Amino acid sequence: MEALLILVGAVLLALGWLWLVIAAVRLSVGRMLLALVCAPLTLVLRGLGYPLWPRLLLLCGLLGLATGAVLLHINHPERLQLLLSGRWAAEPETGSDLRGTIMGQPFAPNRIVWRGEDLVFEEGPPDRVRRSLTIRFGNARELLRTPLIERLPGDQGPWPELILRWHTGALSEPGLRRVARDYSLSLDFAKPVAGRVEGRIHLHLPTIHSTWLTGQLLLSSTPDWLLERERAERSVRYSRRDEPAATEPAPASPAAAQWQELSLLALLDEPELFNDTLVRLTTWSGRVHQGRFKQLSSEKRLILSQERGSDQVELHFHPLDIRQIEQRGLQ
Repeated sequence: MEALLILVGAVLLALGWLWLVIAAVRLSVGRMLLALVCAPLTLVLRGLGYPLWPRLLLLCGLLGLATGAVLLHINHPERLQLLLSGRWAAEPETGSDLRGTIMGQPFAPNRIVWRGEDLVFEEGPPDRVRRSLTIRFGNARELLRTPLIERLPGDQGPWPELILRWHTGALSEPGLRRVARDYSLSLDFAKPVAGRVEGRIHLHLPTIHSTWLTGQLLLSSTPDWLLERERAERSVRYSRRDEPAATEPAPASPAAAQWQELSLLALLDEPELFNDTLVRLTTWSGRVHQGRFKQLSSEKRLILSQERGSDQVELHFHPLDIRQIEQRGLQ
């Protein structure tokens, strides 16, 4: 909305200015030069013979520019700073295609860094943080020893702490919230290549927080814990290179035939046809989850319902995380 107002205002201002200069050719040389050099000044000058309609168009353009700038300052002050400084767009400091929300506000981090044992996602110009999401592994450092970090509601063991910061107004302090557990997190980093690390994250908090983050990410430097993990894995490989190969796994149980593969695209296109169907999901990390399919969330995530005692837990799955989906076949 702000960008549209500024764009329309600039077009109207240019058209009104040009129209006024053309109309002022019939006047004296001094009045034509005034219209050429400082057309907005003619809005407050009367009796000089300037036509009305070009000045009205000029006024509409100025109002559109001013309104758009005020709204941009209120809602996106860092973009206004970039505009005034001559930088039309903020250059991301690390490549990623992340998208999400923090407390219902759009979140597109352009800085992803490791600070000690914290993975930090930040959005904003270099000199200001508008929104941020921090995953703190201080109390869950053992999770960094595995290639894939996964936490689902109800999982036992350590949980990284989440710290959410978001914009609450141009003149007020950012909002702050801490979440200790009971969210869904899938975080995977590939092996470092030339000092750069690619990864993938899917994070979904309970509905009350209105927060999620998903996509690919790229780190420009390798965190210390990942270097330690690579050294440990190399040491294990060298110590086992002369050991005999493991025996092959036993054949699958015939009970697996009770499950029939389901088309993920069909479920995404017509989810109402599969409502309350008993399904089994297999993720790319190898984890298997079974429950009742309920619906698709507003972010197009599959919602799986599981009964755990007297409670009912809803698990959210990103379609890109699902390797296979099956439904219970007819007996």
